[in-house]
Amino acid sequence: MILYLSLFGFVILAFFANTNLITYQNFYYFFKDLGATAEAVDIFDSDSVSYPTDGEQSFTLYRKGLAVAGNSSVTVFSATGRQIVSASINYQNPVAVGAGKYLLVYELGGTEYSLYNSNIQIHSGETEYVISSAAVSDSGMYALVSASSTHTSVVSLYSSRFSLLNKYNLNDYVMDIDINAKGDRLGILCTSSVGGSFSTRLLTAQPGKGELRAETVITDALGLSCAFTASGKIAVLCSDGVYFLSDTGKTETSYAFDGFSPMLTELGTDGVAVTLKKNTVSEKNIVIIFDKNGKMVYNESVTGNLDQLSRAGDSVFWTTEDGIWRLNLKNKTLQMIGCITDQRVILAVSEDEVLSCSPQKASYIVFQS
Repeated sequence: MILYLSLFGFVILAFFANTNLITYQNFYYFFKDLGATAEAVDIFDSDSVSYPTDGEQSFTLYRKGLAVAGNSSVTVFSATGRQIVSASINYQNPVAVGAGKYLLVYELGGTEYSLYNSNIQIHSGETEYVISSAAVSDSGMYALVSASSTHTSVVSLYSSRFSLLNKYNLNDYVMDIDINAKGDRLGILCTSSVGGSFSTRLLTAQPGKGELRAETVITDALGLSCAFTASGKIAVLCSDGVYFLSDTGKTETSYAFDGFSPMLTELGTDGVAVTLKKNTVSEKNIVIIFDKNGKMVYNESVTGNLDQLSRAGDSVFWTTEDGIWRLNLKNKTLQMIGCITDQRVILAVSEDEVLSCSPQKASYIVFQS
């Protein structure tokens, strides 16, 4: 009885605290968005989907479907291949970032950005200074990196309701940012240069709190990217190696590149995938894979010119001029499907499926289990 009364009281309080959100339109879009989220099949109903061709395009996965951001439009397809969003924009250099609740599209080197769900554009905004990077969380929280008249970098963190939570003013260059899936941790990778030498550090913060949670100097090399893994660790890629840190900033594992240069990289919830070369003209590639805990699970040489890299679970995909390759981390086997890969972007949808995106259309490539 106490629990029922508590629930009733909570519903009443929530109703009166959010009367501005209780509208017919919001209910309509809520149920449409819920229906689109429920769409989940192994492959598209058709072998490919088409979208407007633009001079600049950015591709990302969004709710198991495909999102395409061009100079003049944003197009989103559901997991079944149905077009669910078609919106007009005017971005010179669009970048799409999809995760969980929202799709974020921003103008790299510009000041405009917009957010979408499975039906419509739900928010748009503009920053005072140009945007250099952005991230969005499964929770709907998002962050934008720009600058100011007094600081080299400014990280603006927003809630899922588009209100500003925190602003971090930094005198370093922010190389990358990430927000974990729950939306309770923010990672900021910074690099400074003094006298020709680099210093890279990782800052972690708790959204809504004013102070930083941790600050760790990682290396005297250039920072490249960072990401929270499914285990709660933060993976950091630098020009000299890969580092895995706890959310309190303690370095737990690391791997040095020993003179090799990272060429293709992907950091995400599953861990880190990176290809290394001794020099850019070398035909020999070293493919190294780390799991979500920072454990190395693959380290082998591969020949050929690798052009694209993408990962889903225990499968890592890459392209050569002959086709798309899949590395199965469970049994360490390689498979290749011959196809056109020139001017294509690949996105790993699952451990068996990859999208190959050209400027005109995206095609599904399915590997046998």
